[in-house]
Amino acid sequence: MPKLDHNTQGAKRYQNPEVFEQLAIEYAVGSMQGRARKRFEVLMETHFYLKATVEAYENKFANLVELLPDAKAPDSVWAGIEAHIKESAPQEEKAPWWKANFFKQGFAMMAMALIVTAVMLYNPMSNHNPISYSAMLESDTNGPMAFTKIEKSDMMIKVDIMKDVKIADDMVLTLWCQPKKGGEPMKMGTISNKGKTNIKISEKQWHHMKDIGSLAISVDHKDKTSEKNPAGKFILKGQLSSSS
Repeated sequence: MPKLDHNTQGAKRYQNPEVFEQLAIEYAVGSMQGRARKRFEVLMETHFYLKATVEAYENKFANLVELLPDAKAPDSVWAGIEAHIKESAPQEEKAPWWKANFFKQGFAMMAMALIVTAVMLYNPMSNHNPISYSAMLESDTNGPMAFTKIEKSDMMIKVDIMKDVKIADDMVLTLWCQPKKGGEPMKMGTISNKGKTNIKISEKQWHHMKDIGSLAISVDHKDKTSEKNPAGKFILKGQLSSSS
């Protein structure tokens, strides 16, 4: 499991999608325990993209659990297991701790492995009625720079700039949606070059999100924010994923 760290180097590591997605999976399935789990919960309070990623995986696992059929092992199976343990353990000695807990822990690990494996094979994120969308926006040189989440519950686009974007005083950042099938990008609004920005969207815009393949951020002049197309190239881009 990746080690959680609160220093500068650690902060950079958990901004890496390969690191925080693995941590989010371990938190969601319950394999992250003790102080590591508490430290991760503190991080989630200050970095909503971590919390959003955990919620996405928790939704995945919840959907998978509902798909699992109700099944109970026959009594003969448990009787055979108990008989085998009694035959293997010396009568005069107390059974080792690992024998007493092997089957309980073993079945728990099997269940966890089944869920994680099923996630790789079945992706409920492709549901036709998503409740949220998210995207990690990256630059060509600095890696992940911003996390964006769009939720139906509050009809908001929430943009979290994880690394401040340096721009001139007469410039501003603009968020765009790019259609899956190509065509003109859809302008969503201007955002801050640091910290968090919320943009309210309409029902029509939410409905169109299913046709959006990626999000992008451009740098534009403040006096040209009414333009329908970006004046320059996109400095940040990221694939849009849905969650049900």
